[in-house]
Amino acid sequence: MRSGAREALCVDSSAGALAAAESNAIANGVSVRVRRGDAFEVLEQLQLEGERFDVVVLDPPAFIKRRKDLPRGEAAYRKLNQLAMRLLEPDAMLVSCSCSFHLPADDLAGLIQAAARHTSRYVQVLAAGGQASDHPVHPAIPESRYLKAFFCRVTHA
Repeated sequence: MRSGAREALCVDSSAGALAAAESNAIANGVSVRVRRGDAFEVLEQLQLEGERFDVVVLDPPAFIKRRKDLPRGEAAYRKLNQLAMRLLEPDAMLVSCSCSFHLPADDLAGLIQAAARHTSRYVQVLAAGGQASDHPVHPAIPESRYLKAFFCRVTHA
């Protein structure tokens, strides 16, 4: 917001998380809109309301906590990205994150691409990221490398 965004909307199912977002915004001299609810439902509702965004950041909880959750979790990541892409203006940015260890980064990239195909969009990955120093990776514990993020440009077909 302090870098020039006109407005921001924070969506979360947690009232506490939204209260923290509002408090942090006030502490930084900006304001944000908040909307409490399930992200899948809220994103669908925003589309019905005709909302459009230049940037959407998806940072859901882990959809894949165990290997057996993989099929259902992959479907959830794909659907969430599809819903977000429908809200984007042409040439907008999508930041798609996952904290599911059992979902490799390449697979998340594939799910983002599948979401683009299902919404008649083109996606370009501009950058990929992982965890910051506040989430250190232990060399002997592969499960400690679980965070991944893709910064994408999304255009309309």
